[in-house]
Amino acid sequence: MADSENASSIGEVVDGIEDVAQREDKVSIADLLDEFGDRSFAPLMLILALIGVTPVGGIPTVPTIIGLCIAVIALQMAFGREHLWLPGFVTRRGVASDKLTKASDKLDRIAGVLDKIAKGRLEALASGPARRVVAGLIAALCCALPVLELVPFAAAAPFLAIAILSLAMMVRDGLVMLIGGAVAIGALAYGVYWFSA
Repeated sequence: MADSENASSIGEVVDGIEDVAQREDKVSIADLLDEFGDRSFAPLMLILALIGVTPVGGIPTVPTIIGLCIAVIALQMAFGREHLWLPGFVTRRGVASDKLTKASDKLDRIAGVLDKIAKGRLEALASGPARRVVAGLIAALCCALPVLELVPFAAAAPFLAIAILSLAMMVRDGLVMLIGGAVAIGALAYGVYWFSA
């Protein structure tokens, strides 16, 4: 298994995706699990959230499907499961390597910026029991996706929050965790407002 099993930055996650894309014609969730390991809850949520932020997230039903996958991962993390489990119909889903390579090329630039921001501050807020609480928040964000999907590209806000929170867990940066939490609360408030309007 690649060193990306211990990925601690977005750059390392993107490198891992590129490694898989070079080896396979089609990259499935199972391939990513093999690359990052079945303990890599945060990196896998980060990957899925970043896909949701891209224009792919604007395709009808895609945000809900991605959100369901993230929710399954987040809930297992919230309940303290040590090894990630995903159903076969999820792990078999994949994307062509060339499309993934193009996406990872764009994500390289984003990774450079975000990795400079995350520096491991206020670690107590991003480790231990706090990680389970954040995982529960991520699951709640996923519940808002089917509603926000009705508004073009509105689902990008929850996905951005999930990406920030996942990054914060990876590098144990409590300050970034707080920023992600603020974005998450804003996204949930918008979902409630839009649904009740």
